Amino acid sequence: MNAREVAAVLEEIAMLGELTGENPFRVRAFAAAARTLEGTTADLDALARAGELTSLPGVGPAIAETIAELLAVGRSGQHERLRAEVPVGLHDLLRIPGLGTKRVRTLYAERGIDSLERLEAAARAGEVAALPGFGAKTQQKVLEGLGFVRASAGRRRYPQAMELAVHFLEWLRAHPAVAAAEIAGELRRRMETAASVDLVAASPDPAAAVDAFLALQGTGGAAERAGEGRASLRLRDGVRVNVRCVAPERFVAAVAWATGSAAHLDALAARAAERGLRWDADGLRHGGADVPLPDEAALYAALGLAYVPPELREGMGEVAAAAEGRIPRLVEPADLRGTFHCHTTWSDGKATVAEMAEAARGRGWRYLGIADHSRSAGYAGGLASTRVRAQHREIDAWNAAHGGAGEGRFRLFKGTEADILPDGALDYPDDVLAAFDYVVGSVHSSFGMPERAMTDRVLRAVANPRLTMLGHPTGRLLLTREGYSIDVRAVIDAAAEHGVAIEINADPHRLDLDWRWVRYAAERGVLVPVNPDAHSTRGLDNVAFGVNAARKGWLAAPQVLNTWELQAVEEHLAQRKQGGAPGADRPHP
Repeated sequence: MNAREVAAVLEEIAMLGELTGENPFRVRAFAAAARTLEGTTADLDALARAGELTSLPGVGPAIAETIAELLAVGRSGQHERLRAEVPVGLHDLLRIPGLGTKRVRTLYAERGIDSLERLEAAARAGEVAALPGFGAKTQQKVLEGLGFVRASAGRRRYPQAMELAVHFLEWLRAHPAVAAAEIAGELRRRMETAASVDLVAASPDPAAAVDAFLALQGTGGAAERAGEGRASLRLRDGVRVNVRCVAPERFVAAVAWATGSAAHLDALAARAAERGLRWDADGLRHGGADVPLPDEAALYAALGLAYVPPELREGMGEVAAAAEGRIPRLVEPADLRGTFHCHTTWSDGKATVAEMAEAARGRGWRYLGIADHSRSAGYAGGLASTRVRAQHREIDAWNAAHGGAGEGRFRLFKGTEADILPDGALDYPDDVLAAFDYVVGSVHSSFGMPERAMTDRVLRAVANPRLTMLGHPTGRLLLTREGYSIDVRAVIDAAAEHGVAIEINADPHRLDLDWRWVRYAAERGVLVPVNPDAHSTRGLDNVAFGVNAARKGWLAAPQVLNTWELQAVEEHLAQRKQGGAPGADRPHP
């Protein structure tokens, strides 16, 4: 198991322990250790072999023993004991916004509620409102949250789903009956969450490859045939792994078919029909003969189209654009020159300013923006004005000592993630805001405001000349909570008017701004930085997930602020500080 997988188990041990009423100090210790492992770059196996797991912050002897067991055998006796004690349905209840472990425990202890179905029946009967610590408002929120949980059931966020896909892909590619294999479906289109892992394999003996897949052991799920050359495996948490095996000459067509959304495939089929061809799951044919497809580019060329990258295959005008040569060169991770939304130990980050700077420079970047939380975010160590001045002295000193000069110059920018208060004000007075190189404004409170009030709140912030960019603009947490009610189009329009950028928050739990709105923002001339919301050096790698969203939003590199070179960024930020909006002629990276 890797560090992230171990952290997930520790986090679940903490959650299950709280549900079963275990010692709260022990529960918090496991939760803290999970957070440590999420941000660590340490070699856990090496630490375990050396008996030094307790050198990790928050890892005592008992937790070290659990980690060592997970690393050695891939499971934990304590974890399995707790899972056996807690009904499976309680896991679903915990995903309902507003229901924490204490309330779930009350539901189970007082009413025996251990499933979504029982919870819905009790809520509709008014029984939930009568429980201690609930009330009518909570009961209504429960009913509203049931739909969200059901809609996201069986889905995984992109990183976890991709990790699973790579595991099965490696198995397929290593099997002697398989000549080639690729990931397809939602994951190849870089969707933010996926309901299934879809794989396509080429084999001279497809039946043998399917039989081997069906015989897999240790997956904890149920395998079944899904038609000729197809198999499906449903894992314990509801995620489905689908495999289609075809003869090698049909592999390219099968990958393309399994990748595209239904709308994209329909558009290709219509295009094929216009040209006297037939396109379906078996490939592209002219009359009764197969059209040879050495690669996917050949498929699109045969239809008179420019190549459409997998991320764009959503049925949102990409086929018409490909016919007219309007598919852009999409931004790539290598285009990034830095990023802006990062936290350090000054607020709730795990790394120092210097550590974050060196990690950014080690990635080949030219700049990094430090944007710790503002004073109202007491829960996250928000900085009072006096601490802002102290942090700025540290950043200035680091730049002077380590920034260098000339073409190799590297710069730390002084930023803040300022709370957008309920009245739309930014969290610091104007003189403090003026001391920053840039300001990220984010909503962190009062999520329940009506749409009109929330929209007005954010619009007031966007109109503030001190605001440089809007952070995670809808507040969503994927598979955990929906965003707050807000008129996204109105916010984007206002950002265009005032020259405010809107970030893609690349934390894979957020990916907010949603890629469906990214394209509109770019069309309105809004700059869209890809920001990792990093709380550790490892968190800087979140930008890869944000680039996925940028590509799905049709963004070319110049539309992404942090693809610009250092001097261009400096000029842009200076212009914003003077209250100016960017002109039509923007610098290219």
